Amino acid sequence: MAEHEKSASYSPPKSDLVLEITRRFSAPREVVFAAITQPSTFQQWWGPKGCTCSVCEIDLREGGAWQTTLVGAEDCDTNTVGGVYKEIVTPSKLVFTWSWTQVDGKVNGGRGPETVVTIELHDEGDKTLMNFSQQIFSDAEQCQKHRSGWDSAYDCLDQYLSKTQ
Repeated sequence: MAEHEKSASYSPPKSDLVLEITRRFSAPREVVFAAITQPSTFQQWWGPKGCTCSVCEIDLREGGAWQTTLVGAEDCDTNTVGGVYKEIVTPSKLVFTWSWTQVDGKVNGGRGPETVVTIELHDEGDKTLMNFSQQIFSDAEQCQKHRSGWDSAYDCLDQYLSKTQ
């Protein structure tokens, strides 16, 4: 494998409406936590390949809001997503809500259906094991679309971390 080891595996889903990803990053837990919580760092890698993060607002406290806007290539129109932090345990755990902004503004105060994301980071010295889950999706197709997006985003995080380590 390359200098920055990529290791990903998937747990059998509890249902077609729950997304679970396990991934190992070749960076210490504190570095990975900073990459997913500090706006200036997050903005450098966030989004599926081909997209850039034009807006990144993070109020890192329980009850604090976060929002990002992705702009990009043909597979990534301009999209805004955000939510609220429910639990923060530095540097090991984040729980937050996730909802895309809807153009019609009719759902959830202008936001799409809401899911809950949980990220747990386990210290492995110079590596970090991440357990990720997002639930509950409205249908299996949405769950699968998010899997593709998260997989690509975590590939981008891998690339970012390999440049900084």
